[in-house]
Amino acid sequence: MSKRLILIVLLLLGGSVVGHYMLQGSGYVLVSFQNWVVETSLWVFIILLAATVIGFYGLVHFIITLMGTHHLFRNWREKRGINTAIGKTVKGLILLAEGNFKQSEKLLMAGAHGKGKIINYLAAARAAQLANNFERSDELMAEAVKSTKGAELAVGLQQAQLQLEREQFEQCLATCLRLKKQFPKHQYVNKMLLKAHMALEDWQAVIELLPSLNKHKLLPNKKFQMLEVEAYGKLIEHMIRSRNTASKDPQALIQVWKSIPTRTIKELDFLPLAHAFIEHLIQLGAHHEAEAQLRYLLQHHFNDDLLALYGWVKGKDVQRQLLFAKDLLKQRPNDAVLLLALGRIALMNELFDDAQSYFEASLTQENSAEVRSELSRLYLAQNENEKAIAMLRQGLGLDLPDLPLPK
Repeated sequence: MSKRLILIVLLLLGGSVVGHYMLQGSGYVLVSFQNWVVETSLWVFIILLAATVIGFYGLVHFIITLMGTHHLFRNWREKRGINTAIGKTVKGLILLAEGNFKQSEKLLMAGAHGKGKIINYLAAARAAQLANNFERSDELMAEAVKSTKGAELAVGLQQAQLQLEREQFEQCLATCLRLKKQFPKHQYVNKMLLKAHMALEDWQAVIELLPSLNKHKLLPNKKFQMLEVEAYGKLIEHMIRSRNTASKDPQALIQVWKSIPTRTIKELDFLPLAHAFIEHLIQLGAHHEAEAQLRYLLQHHFNDDLLALYGWVKGKDVQRQLLFAKDLLKQRPNDAVLLLALGRIALMNELFDDAQSYFEASLTQENSAEVRSELSRLYLAQNENEKAIAMLRQGLGLDLPDLPLPK
């Protein structure tokens, strides 16, 4: 049985009961107020009282409904405005991606409503930047800061990125340093600082940032290693090429060199800079320092270029230098470059027979003009002229056609 049918039945029963009592007697009600006297039957009074209550209830309900309708209308209008703003924002972002920067900025600014309007300001600033309207971009960034409380960091980072793209490196650095002072524990500021220092080629500042970058894992390991090699490499390269006093002071160079982590020196990409650094020390006449650093490098890299340099430098203790080279020979007994270096180091120790043996062994492994030149010089010093001439003839005969010569 449905609820409506039950209600009808109950109403009929209630009506029957009321009708029965109404037939028993109408009764009366007397109301007196000052000079007014109202007399009516009990049932009419009950009906009037019920009608009054129902009417009052209806009036209150109507007023509440009217007020609710106004509130609903206001919510509807606000929701409609938000949806319109979202539509313009989305369209503006699409135009930004498509490269229509001017129209994109207009739509983004038209859609800048509500709590999320900072997004519109930032995107519009990007659009103005891409349209090469830098002044407008800066104005929008300033509006973005005002639009949302607590957005200084986000806006500042975006500002630094825009300045970096404009190649305004000094301004970018100033912005990053200001953010660093305001938000010292925020690590993304360090990443922007890194970009600014690299753009300005301030490699010492980059190196000072490396420990923090590594500690907080802001870069993947491989990328961090590449950055570390580049930073120290550029610093060494700058010191070598510079004309200041420090570049001519071996001790100052060595101090910087010793600050380089072992993990960086072990990288193969660092070898060319290491070779250039040792050559620079040799040119400055700092053979003792060069030999010590070469010994350190050769423990990590068995490299032909480094081995060749080791035969050129004269260390503080040439006997120790010879012993170190002999230890290397145990690892590479038939290495032509190492044998050449050993021959030269043997000459530094005035071990002429040993030097000759090393040179001849090197020549056996590789027919090198440099080794023949060393042997020719040694043979001449030992008055072994025929051997020296034979070496010279071999040298002259390389890459030359077979032509008749005077006897």
